[in-house]
Amino acid sequence: MAVFTERRVADNRALVPPTGDRRREAQSFAERIDATVEEAYWRETYLREPYYERGYTFDDYYPAYRTGWEGRVRYQGRTYEQCERDLQRDYQRNRGVSRLEWSRNRHAVRAAWERFEHTDPFERSQ
Repeated sequence: MAVFTERRVADNRALVPPTGDRRREAQSFAERIDATVEEAYWRETYLREPYYERGYTFDDYYPAYRTGWEGRVRYQGRTYEQCERDLQRDYQRNRGVSRLEWSRNRHAVRAAWERFEHTDPFERSQ
């Protein structure tokens, strides 16, 4: 009986978990995103963001933030540029009563997306 071994090759070997099971890495990333923590963070900081426009409330920006952090999990492994059109469709579904169109709220989507690229879990909890 022949024994077959599976060889896994990755562009960046540091991204391959020691067990070789990439699904475990995806699950742990998704588990690091806590919607309650994210909402609280953005509720506290949205007024200081460079794209903030006077006269709009957190409720106008919230669908964009939600789209950003949910998209970070949904489109894991892709860059923002690679999935921007998908994020735009997601924003239209999440938009609800927000008064901001995609073109004026896309910066908030990107800010929520990038929050997970530039910080570690400890910094996000602060």
